[in-house]
Amino acid sequence: MLYGMDINSEKGVLLVADNFGFLYMVDTRSNSKTGEAVLIHKKGSKVVGLHCNPVQPELLLSCGNDHFARIWDMRQLKAGSSLSDLAHQRIVNSAYFSPLSGSKILTTSQDNRLRIWDSIFGNLDSPSREIVHSHHDFNRHLTPFRAEWDPKDPMESLAVIGRYISENYNGAALHPIDFIDISTGQLVAEVMDPNITTISPVNKLHPRDDILASGSSRSLFIWRQKEKSEPVEKKDESNNIICGGAKKKRKGKFGGESDDDSEDDRYASKGKNFRFKKAESKPAPRPRKVKK
Repeated sequence: MLYGMDINSEKGVLLVADNFGFLYMVDTRSNSKTGEAVLIHKKGSKVVGLHCNPVQPELLLSCGNDHFARIWDMRQLKAGSSLSDLAHQRIVNSAYFSPLSGSKILTTSQDNRLRIWDSIFGNLDSPSREIVHSHHDFNRHLTPFRAEWDPKDPMESLAVIGRYISENYNGAALHPIDFIDISTGQLVAEVMDPNITTISPVNKLHPRDDILASGSSRSLFIWRQKEKSEPVEKKDESNNIICGGAKKKRKGKFGGESDDDSEDDRYASKGKNFRFKKAESKPAPRPRKVKK
């Protein structure tokens, strides 16, 4: 079964990976396999993500169920030849080079953390920052959460990711989509709609316009900015949980109290701890539902 996939347009190669740790390459011009399969993650583990560097096409980033993201040189690709192995505490849902310079890395792990490496040319033994964010699906949802870069941001510091922990809006459970400044860990904005109570683990920003596409359950929603003339229905944000949220008790899924320290409201940056700031109250963009 195939999982990770990407296209290296510079080399004319389609890259796919399977659930046994192997990478395969297909020549897009001849539609035929090139070379032998290469073991790029622990044998028997899923390779869930592949991403080619947008500036240096010879560099490949992979991530998998073996708790690693790995950087490869496609010119000398063979088992055990990774340029760097980025260790995580749990499964790595996604790993992406930054969209403009290709010099940064953003990963999403099932330990409720986003990890950022500010330069692939520096020391990669540990991430530059870890941001706690409640996106873990507790094995209840099939699609894993993935933090995505905003391709329009020239500073390469804005990321979007769905949030698992629900907010209450007049008795309805809402699961916001967060915009996070990954250079500071601050929540910049969140989008939600009282008519959408499902979780949105898949989110993609338009490369040119201020438009967001999000996948939720069996529907696709397109978000755009509200026009100034459109009425805005404000909601009470006094109990917002920002990224990891304030460390407090909340109801568990069986009605009991839960106090999970994995949802601490701090992010680690080279051993220092910082508090998240409350995001300003912002009107939710108006979504347009596209039935699948």
